[in-house]
Amino acid sequence: MGTVSDKKKGVSQKALYVEEALQQGRARLSRDGALVVETGHHTGRQPQCRYIARSQTTEEKIAWGGNNQPIDSDVAQDLINRLQERVQKSKTRYRYSGFVAGFPLEATTVSPWHAAFIDNMFRETPVASVQKVLSADEKITIWHDPAVTPAELGVTLPTDAAVVLDPATLTIAVAGTAYAGEVKKAAFTLCNYRLPDYGFLSMHASANCRADGKDSCVLFGLSGTGKTTLSSAPDRYLVGDDEIVWTPGGLSNLEGGCYAKLIDLTREREPEIFDAVNQFGAILENVVMDSQTRTVDFSDRSKTENTRGSYNLSALEKVVDQDVEVPAPKNIVFLVADAFGSLPPVAKLDSWQAQYHFISGYTAKVAGTEVGVTEPQAVFSACFGAPFMPRHVSVYSKLLVEYAEKYGASVWLLNTGWMKGGYGKAVRFPLEVSRSLLRAIQSGEIDTLPRELHPIFGFEVPTEIPGLEPDQIPDPSGENVVALARKFQENIQQVIGDLDPQIISRGGPKLEAL
Repeated sequence: MGTVSDKKKGVSQKALYVEEALQQGRARLSRDGALVVETGHHTGRQPQCRYIARSQTTEEKIAWGGNNQPIDSDVAQDLINRLQERVQKSKTRYRYSGFVAGFPLEATTVSPWHAAFIDNMFRETPVASVQKVLSADEKITIWHDPAVTPAELGVTLPTDAAVVLDPATLTIAVAGTAYAGEVKKAAFTLCNYRLPDYGFLSMHASANCRADGKDSCVLFGLSGTGKTTLSSAPDRYLVGDDEIVWTPGGLSNLEGGCYAKLIDLTREREPEIFDAVNQFGAILENVVMDSQTRTVDFSDRSKTENTRGSYNLSALEKVVDQDVEVPAPKNIVFLVADAFGSLPPVAKLDSWQAQYHFISGYTAKVAGTEVGVTEPQAVFSACFGAPFMPRHVSVYSKLLVEYAEKYGASVWLLNTGWMKGGYGKAVRFPLEVSRSLLRAIQSGEIDTLPRELHPIFGFEVPTEIPGLEPDQIPDPSGENVVALARKFQENIQQVIGDLDPQIISRGGPKLEAL
């Protein structure tokens, strides 16, 4: 086919990408026209394969270690150059030009279905308030070849794949992994590195609002907490489901599409997402499809638990105008899926508690969510997205509180996990209850309910929860609550270095109160 050039305004290249993927045998069409693809060995992000170039520019800005694995800047540039040369010499390559937040973005790949993914996920137009502060040379560039390993490029690394980010040049190289999420998350990470320099808060969060753009709400939450599901409520308009930037001008979506988890997806539970992924233009990763009927079984986990679907925002009916910044949120919600039957269904947090729980980023994994997980495990991910937040957590937590206080946003914890008794003994809070509580937060109704202080975590908890019986609500001072509080305390010690001590003393759990 030759080179497919930049996407032109008003003209979609997606049909060409899809056609090419089908002709090359890299994909199949589902009964409803979605593109069904497989990512091979890598069915999710591989943190051990992601590297950040270490240089004079990045040395003092990156929180090195953990998710931020350093690579010498010369080695990084060598790999980028070799991958760029290989991609540019490919007989078929696909180039996309668009935006992420306000940054111009140019991505070149040898894979047509990844080109369709990129077409789905990035913006056609920039976020104006971000674009106007950028210098002329601030452009994010992506080079992508999922089939070639670092070794085949002549670069020695301990991994069979590489996602290399150079924040100094805003360049990304992705080699050896076909999991499409690596592309969008790498671009998001560079935004999270750069945007705080301008005083902007980029968030691993979803956001929605009323039809008139008012009463916006930001929802943080790790995978499995319901961030995408709850942001796609039928009575609200979506700003974005995963990556949001908050500037003095308001809220905007960093990206132009959605990348939803598909496991156990049904039209009855999530009609907006179900319809969006079951149409032409959507891309379904690692799902199981009947070869005869072309029907997708979204409950089949035989390839991976992490089945994914990407679609452009145009596939949804209720989406805000992406060229208009939504006014600052009235509410910020931290979604947690507590599996231990420890946390209340909903609670209101003060400023110190908001920082503590934002820095903690708690949820729980249960059996079946990942290979090797056989019982509930507490998981902490700073800022509810540690792999994508390359600076120290204090940079982001300070911005969150500054914005929340300046614009008068209330902060809430909404538990979408298990009732009293926890996983294996009780059921999960029904989605209808979580939706009802979120609506009560967004409408202000929940502020009319009487509240009392939690004896250990100290936040304010409604004394009655509509839709739940008292024996379904976790005991606020049971042994499981104490055990979870200790896990919080152990986790916060890992990031205590640059934190205001009051975040811990005033915002964290207090076991001595028992």
